Amino acid sequence: MKHQKIAVGPGASSLILIAVVLALSVLTVLTMISARSDEAMAVRSAETRQEVYGLFASAERSLAKLDEALVSCLAEQPGDPDAYLAAVKEKLPEGMRMKEDQVSWTEKAGDRSLECAVRIAAPGAGSRMTWTEHRLAAGDIWEEDDFGDFDEDWSESEEEPEAEEPETADEEASGDENALEDDSE
Repeated sequence: MKHQKIAVGPGASSLILIAVVLALSVLTVLTMISARSDEAMAVRSAETRQEVYGLFASAERSLAKLDEALVSCLAEQPGDPDAYLAAVKEKLPEGMRMKEDQVSWTEKAGDRSLECAVRIAAPGAGSRMTWTEHRLAAGDIWEEDDFGDFDEDWSESEEEPEAEEPETADEEASGDENALEDDSE
């Protein structure tokens, strides 16, 4: 048996080289796309973090202003809780709302907001106030109006199923005939 020698010419090696170069080029492009995507996500994450921490810092500054008002009102009205709350209501920093013994305000930055609320303690208590709400809201991504129909549809689907309608006279008659046939057997 004769062994034949297989020779690879310059054309085959050129084709293999071209295929390898094309594969490496595709991998390079995919790597660059992935790197740019990761960079964009890192930049957005840093911006979001900066915005959120800015909101927290702003809320703490507002809380400090409220605390100053509470200290001055406490000095003016040390014993009477109702007079103390009335004085606090008059000296609230700008942007704050008071309902009974709860003060609330909203810090805004960009498309985010931080809903804040504190409960004012009675004069003589250990602390002057306690946090009741400190909630971050992410802008206008979700519109309340968009979900109005959804909520209505959902509540309707949870209702009790309607009672079955009574059989019509024709169905009742055919049922009686079947019952008679069963009795005769």
